[in-house]
Amino acid sequence: MNRRPFPLVLIALIVSLVLLSGTALAQTPKRGGTLRVSYGNEIANLDFHTAPGYEMMWVAMNVGCGLVNITPDGKFVGDAAETWQVSSDNLTYTFKLRPNAVFHDGTPVDAAAVKFSIDRLMDPATKSGMRTFYDPVHSVEVLDPRTVQVRLKQPYAFFLHMLAAYRTGLVLYSPVATAKYSLEDRNQGKPGAVVGCGPFRLIEWVKGGHLVMERFDKYFVPGLPYLDRVVIRTIKDPVTEMAAFKAGEIDFIASFSPEHVETLQAQSPGAVIMSGKETTPMLAAMKVTVPKDGKPMSKERAPHPIFGDLRVRKAIGCYGIDRQEIVKIAFKGKATPWVGMNPPGTLDTVDVNAMCPYDPAKAKAMLAEAGYGPSKPLPFELMADTEKSVFNVIATVIKEQMTRIGVTANIRLVDKVSWMNSTLQDGPWDMYVEDQLSLITLDSHAYLSYSISTWSHPRHNDKRVDELYAKYAREMDATKRKAIAKEIQEFFVENMYWNNISGSPFYMVAQPWMKGYTYNAEFEVHYDRVWLDK
Repeated sequence: MNRRPFPLVLIALIVSLVLLSGTALAQTPKRGGTLRVSYGNEIANLDFHTAPGYEMMWVAMNVGCGLVNITPDGKFVGDAAETWQVSSDNLTYTFKLRPNAVFHDGTPVDAAAVKFSIDRLMDPATKSGMRTFYDPVHSVEVLDPRTVQVRLKQPYAFFLHMLAAYRTGLVLYSPVATAKYSLEDRNQGKPGAVVGCGPFRLIEWVKGGHLVMERFDKYFVPGLPYLDRVVIRTIKDPVTEMAAFKAGEIDFIASFSPEHVETLQAQSPGAVIMSGKETTPMLAAMKVTVPKDGKPMSKERAPHPIFGDLRVRKAIGCYGIDRQEIVKIAFKGKATPWVGMNPPGTLDTVDVNAMCPYDPAKAKAMLAEAGYGPSKPLPFELMADTEKSVFNVIATVIKEQMTRIGVTANIRLVDKVSWMNSTLQDGPWDMYVEDQLSLITLDSHAYLSYSISTWSHPRHNDKRVDELYAKYAREMDATKRKAIAKEIQEFFVENMYWNNISGSPFYMVAQPWMKGYTYNAEFEVHYDRVWLDK
């Protein structure tokens, strides 16, 4: 009997999976050592309840703790909460806290601290961009030192997800330290001002330079973390970052641009490159409205002079952009062209690509109908964040595609902070390229009307969106919720409120001696189980 040789590619795959698991070889984790991490962008500030951005939250996930966490497969596990119960009407969540959880200042992680942290997030005076996520919360009550109860105004299908997920996650703060130090002290990362209950405590932060976290010996999970320290460097240039990695100066790259993956593989053959399902949308978002009064965060809206016209949004975003071409050039074909507002790796995603076929002739016709053509050319500004070079690559492809339909896109490159200031504070912009959010579900207040949600960058105001979302979020039946999700996503494409280009593969890179790390497509970056085999 002839036997076919086992394919070498499968052998390689198995070896890779063994390496990534960190435990498949039954290795005993080693204690000690310093993990050296690079971030491609600066940390904005260190008040975990107010500061946006991946980088800050990756610090918060390790310095702070919450009530629950979410696993890579979407399951909820306890963090500071040991157990929890949900009432039959889905309105009351009762959390029992771990008896051994303490903050880095030695004060207990008790029910009063949980109430304090949630109340602080919800307080308008805190000016948290995450406050609207907590709108469903009616009250937080202390039942006893270890038991806290959260009551909701109405059933909310994604309450636990909201507590655990990136950006919206609840980070518990020491009430004592928060009262002792000012907001400015926390923003600047002043020693003693940023006090969490996670596996690492903050030691030093030099803005734009480095951040140091040290093992917290009284962390509530016995034996963790394994590392002595984590040192995070800001390296904005991917070429410099790759050189540092090749030289062994960096152990882990938390976020890596996909267009450089092949180069890094060639330079560092032993690198462990991690990626997963596409839960992150790549956007070419268009501003639908502008403030009438010019004041920051004004709720009074006026149509954007260009993209306030649906015909223009559809001509450019729907028929004028060739998503297949963008994916081929920017992602080397390793992404999924996607029109729907939630990419293919999300729970309630719907394939609505057929609603927006690439059709430059139709794009030209719609622009002519809107009054644009050779006698009245259409120029607009295309803003791209310099955090990842892929943003500029995509912007460049879009610029070329626009010329095919008689439109001029002028690219403006800005840093991450400038992008956030423009999009969150009503700064001037027409269209931007950026990956945004990381979602398992459709649940995100980013998609609500701007009068409700801070994160609605296009500034649309549509009561139908809000009605559909409210219906969706209150539906506890998964099948029924999926049908509503389909309706929402079709409505968004019809109106081009969010112009999605594709899913966006999220890459992380580790040295072969970095063990125990688990890739999480939810942008969860945890170092508590990481150890160094060197």
